[in-house]
Amino acid sequence: MDAMKPQLINFNWTSVVMLLMLLILMYILYKMLYKPFLQIADERKKKIEEDMSSAERARKEAEELRKQVSEELKEARKTAEEIVSKARKEAEEIVSRARDEAKEEASRIIESAKKQAEMEKEKIFEEVKAKAGELAVALSIKILSGVLDEKAKREYLIKMIDKELKK
Repeated sequence: MDAMKPQLINFNWTSVVMLLMLLILMYILYKMLYKPFLQIADERKKKIEEDMSSAERARKEAEELRKQVSEELKEARKTAEEIVSKARKEAEEIVSRARDEAKEEASRIIESAKKQAEMEKEKIFEEVKAKAGELAVALSIKILSGVLDEKAKREYLIKMIDKELKK
């Protein structure tokens, strides 16, 4: 009756050979497929990690360069503002100097014109005095010659003086 009992595991040489073949197959797969696959996966993982670290370094370098360029740009703007400010001050100084020189030149011209006008005035007064003297002499000659009566003498004298003053 023992032969009739159903057995869960039937153990015979075929099972041993199959088990042995399974183990050999697993060993061959491990050596030829699984191990190279793991090696390729590890290499790929290392390459990805290197690329990531390289990308991170490049990002940091780019950030540093951006900061450096930003600082240099700020410096350049500051320098440009200083140059513009300095140029404005110099332009204002030049304009101020030119204005002062123009005022001085105008003062000299005005002073020269005043002197010339004064000289012309004196010259005219000298001419008027000379003409007045001549008129006085001419008038006295006519008065002495008795040609003019008293009213005519005054009118003639006033007319001559007005005429000389209008010149």
